[in-house]
Amino acid sequence: MARQTWTIHDLAGCGALAFRRLAVLTALTAGTATAALAADPVAMVLDRSEGVNATAFAELMPGDEIALGTGGHVDLLDYTACREVRITGGSVTATSGGLVVAEGEEKELRPGNCLKQEASNAGTDGGKGLAVTMRGLIPENKVAASLMLRFGDDLKERYDSVFVSVDGGAPQEYKLDDKVLAEMPDLAAAMAGKTTDANGVPIELVFKPRAGTGEAEVRQFTLDPLEVGRETAVVVVK
Repeated sequence: MARQTWTIHDLAGCGALAFRRLAVLTALTAGTATAALAADPVAMVLDRSEGVNATAFAELMPGDEIALGTGGHVDLLDYTACREVRITGGSVTATSGGLVVAEGEEKELRPGNCLKQEASNAGTDGGKGLAVTMRGLIPENKVAASLMLRFGDDLKERYDSVFVSVDGGAPQEYKLDDKVLAEMPDLAAAMAGKTTDANGVPIELVFKPRAGTGEAEVRQFTLDPLEVGRETAVVVVK
C-alpha cells in the first residue's frame, strides 16, 4: 500500500485552506441570518374568511404564504403600496417587492392609512409633525371601535414611547416595542363631543425621546370611524 508523507508545510497549507473555507462558510451563514433579521414585514392581516389559516393583525414577512383554496379570502394591509386589498382564492405570498397572488383574484378595497413625516408640506412645521385627515371607502357597515398603530423602525430607534390622545381625552402612554391598540370613543359620544367635528375623531400622538436624545415630536390626524370599513382602524406611522 502506497504511503503518503505530509510535511509540516503541507499540514500548515491544508490548515489554512480549511480555515479559509470555514471563514467563507461562516460569513455566508452570518450574511443569510443577517438578511433574514433585516427583512421588513410586507403586509398585515386585517381580516379573513372562515377556514383560512391566518391570524388577525399578524404581519407577513418575505416568504410567508397564505393558502386560500377555491373560495377563501384574506384582507391585507399592503405596506409596500399603502393600500388595503382582498385576495380571493389561490394563494398569496409576501416577497420583498410586495404581494404575489397565484391562481387567485386581487381587489383593492381602499387606500391604506399611512402617516408620514413631511417637513416640506405647506403650512406644516416639520418639527411638529403632520396634520392629515384620513378618508376611505365604505365596503361594509362596520364602525371602527379601536385603533391600531404600526410604527416604523426609524421611530422605534429615536423614541422610547408614545402618548396617544383620542378625541381630546387623557393621553395614554405606550412603549414603541409593539403595535398599539387603543380604545376609540363610542361613535355616538364622539360625534356629540365638543372636540369632534364633521370630519371625524381627532387623534394626537406625542413621541417621547429616549433618555438624553432629541426632543418630543407631535403628530396629529383625524379618523372617521364611519369610513374605516372595519372594527379596528390600522394606521401605519413612519
